[in-house]
Amino acid sequence: MESYAKNKQLHIDKEALYSLALVQEGLLYPTKGLANKQIFQTMKDSDTYFSSPFVLNPSGKRNQEVIQSAQTNQILDIVVENHIVGYIQVEEVFTINKQDRIKQLGGGTTQTQAIQKIQNRLGEYAIYGQYKVKCDDVKKPKQNLQDKIKQYQAKKITAIILDGSVFHRAYEKLIRDELESSDLVVIFLLKPYTDTIIDYELRRKCLDFALEHFLINERVCIIPLDDTYLFMSQNKILLHAIIAKNYGCTHFVANEAQPNLSMFYHKNIPHSILDEIKGIQTKIKPNYAYCNVCKMLINNITCSHGHHHQINYNTESILEFYQLGLLPPAILVRPEISAIILSSLYPNRFSNLQKLYYDLVPLNDGILTQKNEQDFYIELMRLYQTSALT
Repeated sequence: MESYAKNKQLHIDKEALYSLALVQEGLLYPTKGLANKQIFQTMKDSDTYFSSPFVLNPSGKRNQEVIQSAQTNQILDIVVENHIVGYIQVEEVFTINKQDRIKQLGGGTTQTQAIQKIQNRLGEYAIYGQYKVKCDDVKKPKQNLQDKIKQYQAKKITAIILDGSVFHRAYEKLIRDELESSDLVVIFLLKPYTDTIIDYELRRKCLDFALEHFLINERVCIIPLDDTYLFMSQNKILLHAIIAKNYGCTHFVANEAQPNLSMFYHKNIPHSILDEIKGIQTKIKPNYAYCNVCKMLINNITCSHGHHHQINYNTESILEFYQLGLLPPAILVRPEISAIILSSLYPNRFSNLQKLYYDLVPLNDGILTQKNEQDFYIELMRLYQTSALT
């Protein structure tokens, strides 16, 4: 994107760029743009469902000097990693109360890691005006979904927000259930900015494999959703539902255990904070578990057995297996998925893989072929599931 001659510059990170693009593309509507001083001071944009106005106040001495000295109608370039990605035309500059902003974004002032991250990115001066940015990570997925809706003439379009750090069997069950009653299922796969053992590319690889081999992937659309600082607060569930609606989804699935859902029952009908959002139907799903009496995946509504009979699908607990280089039980994660993860996390961990494979794995077809680590992990799980004769 070309720069006007001698424009001053605002330097922002990819999180801020993605957030600006979400608003620009109408995906956070009714939020239409940046908040001015009046909206910020009232702590709430009257047209939105949540008390967190959209403000641009990047930290950094250079940024703050540029904002503080900006004049009305002045054009400032927006720069990410030394590339000009857009511009903003200045209409107003105002000061920010950092503590008020932390409360808006983080729901309080407790010094958690998330709150500290928010605090580090806040400047004392904010800028208001019309802007334009280029971010294909937002624009292209939006168009791809619209094309797919048109292709399948989809009427019921169900949105699922998926962390996906471990694609376990409960996630598969959720997608399978929604495919039964939907014309199209849209999976918003969270793309983290924090360091994690399972990065986005590996999450996507596992999800793509599961859709290709175990589900009807033609009626599933995957959309990357950057897990930016905007989603680090009590407004997270609302923002997810709003984005799903503005992408064109007609239904939104949430889990009853999600934080800040404010869930309650009235006349046996579940209600939550999502009831505030018009134009999209929300469904609150109970937790899935495996019941060792029923011998199947159940939820707490359909199964009469107690928690002591249930195996829960806790992502953090399953991740501990991978951190230790172990295969989690197949009842939790499909062996094929675990094989993809372990072979990616620990490449070339076996000194003589071919010998180990042929020493331990029966050759049912009697043919020697080159095997990789994924093949070995899958066969190893089969050995774990083989009972010894007594």
